[in-house]
Amino acid sequence: ASAADAPPAPSGSQPPELSPGASAPPAAAPGATDVPAAGTPEQKVDASWTGRLNNGATIAITSRDGAAEAYVCDGKDMELWLRGTATDGKLALDGKDATLTGTFDGSEATGKLTIGGDTTTFTAKATAGTAPVVYRATPQLRDAGVDGGWILRPDGTQIGVLTWNGRPIPAPPLDPAFGTTIVEGLTVTARPVIPAPEPGR
Repeated sequence: ASAADAPPAPSGSQPPELSPGASAPPAAAPGATDVPAAGTPEQKVDASWTGRLNNGATIAITSRDGAAEAYVCDGKDMELWLRGTATDGKLALDGKDATLTGTFDGSEATGKLTIGGDTTTFTAKATAGTAPVVYRATPQLRDAGVDGGWILRPDGTQIGVLTWNGRPIPAPPLDPAFGTTIVEGLTVTARPVIPAPEPGR
């Protein structure tokens, strides 16, 4: 009788015993896995990517220790600066009325850029070496109302926009050795863009 009672007892009692037991580990497992995932060090990179957006503009993204900056321009009168992060294979940057999201690896970065209500996609190839790919007018010039950005492409060409006398114009070629160019007889100085970690990072 005890042997006959034993099978029904486990078969009848196992489901209620196992279901709480089964549900408890899953409840604990997500909590357990979430904590280590949140506590694991972020994978930060020092890298740069250059490429094009689907709307024809050129984009350059540069990252240092997980902080990232991006410069987008059409070489005529449109330019945009964005700042954010490049960690764990993901890009997250924002600028004036704009956001950039995407992914990256050792060969390329891809994603989308939204400006206002318009969204376009981009593909940018990783650049070889450690030479800077993005330059910007010095803070002293920007304080004086002169701003400018340059992208140095892998093929040796440049593209950029310079704000001069309150209006954007195609940026004249920059001499990377000295970080200078001449505009209407005056010397404009630019420096490589090196992303700085955001506060609290």
